[in-house]
Amino acid sequence: MLVAYWDTGLARLVVTATEEELTDSVVDHATDVAHRHGLAVGDQVDELAHPGDPASVRVAATALGADLLGIAAAVTASRLRLPPSPRLITAVATLLRENPAFRAWLRERMGDHRMDVTLAAANAAVHGAGQSPTSLVLDGALRACQLTEAVARTAAFEVVHDQLCAPGRGSLPAAPALRPDPRTSPAQDYAAHASAGSVAGAAATLLVKHDVAEAAEAILAGSPKAARYGPAAFHAVLSAALSRTGVLVRDPGRLRQLEMARTVVLHPSALRVPDDGADPWTEDVLDAARRAGLRVVMVQDPALADFTGLADQVVDARRPLADVVAGLRSEGGVVTVVRPRPEDDASVLAGLLAGDVAVALADADSPVAWGADVIAPQGLADVWRLLRAVPTARAVGRRSQTLARSGAALSGLLVAVAEVLGV
Repeated sequence: MLVAYWDTGLARLVVTATEEELTDSVVDHATDVAHRHGLAVGDQVDELAHPGDPASVRVAATALGADLLGIAAAVTASRLRLPPSPRLITAVATLLRENPAFRAWLRERMGDHRMDVTLAAANAAVHGAGQSPTSLVLDGALRACQLTEAVARTAAFEVVHDQLCAPGRGSLPAAPALRPDPRTSPAQDYAAHASAGSVAGAAATLLVKHDVAEAAEAILAGSPKAARYGPAAFHAVLSAALSRTGVLVRDPGRLRQLEMARTVVLHPSALRVPDDGADPWTEDVLDAARRAGLRVVMVQDPALADFTGLADQVVDARRPLADVVAGLRSEGGVVTVVRPRPEDDASVLAGLLAGDVAVALADADSPVAWGADVIAPQGLADVWRLLRAVPTARAVGRRSQTLARSGAALSGLLVAVAEVLGV
């Protein structure tokens, strides 16, 4: 059996065959046709990455491998009583790695995957040479969570592939230009301030003590690792849990926006069964949104009149969804939920993608919006699961910052005590 078609949403040729040799021949033929029409093979664009691309698995595995090698190097060097590298090198590397501005600068020039591998390798090398394996053990635990998440997310696509990728099914292309820039998380704000504070503390220490080693300890004492590690681990676990239930997480990074979410916009298409009344999960989703402390905004629809009393705001159906979302985003993060329909105009898709977290329902053979952050093949039940995670995301963010501040204060105290005792 051989099925081959062009998927508009994925912007790829989808080939399904019973024999691998047959698939290869189709790919070769398609490549020849492309060359005859003057088309060249180009690099993939990150925003349009294939949902089954194992690149994220390779990156997480490489980063974890780097941590393990660094741990082995640190322990071996310590056992052999080799001199460790200066603490200043470790401090500078840690400062740059945890600084949001530096990470953003590196991401723009290298991309997410190359940045992760580069930082992981540099971190492992520095801590391995500095004989500080504890930091690498913590980083390795986070990398293990991220590897598990990447595997689960890739496997989830394999499970729903035949359901979502079918020749007769609608497929909506991604539109990166319509997506808003991610909001700065509280952890990033804290990391930026902590980095600046560490540098100031190190400068003051160096000015007073004239000791580079003590200045390095001041930088390490203010490291905001906990503020980043906590949310990163939680969102990796959340993405893996959603993937195991059949949810397709297209952009795990966008799940971090749940912590800043203040409003959920529910389009009528998401709350109604196609060509029927309200979805059985409508009340549960509205209840989950209220319990999460989210402002519930619904678009007016006569079929949902019984549920409008549970919403905080009901907007006119004639108003473009993108305008509604844009107005709400000025008040905080917005989660948009839409079930795309063939008859929808472009404004509905634009409104979906205008949210900080875009959730597209993909049940009942509705068109698949590949540009969404989360694709829900099981409908509103998947949305209910996602909304229930919002309070936990906020709590993890707050507690991680508390741990980071407490750790910085304790580390600073230990450094001060060591100076007094002359240790």
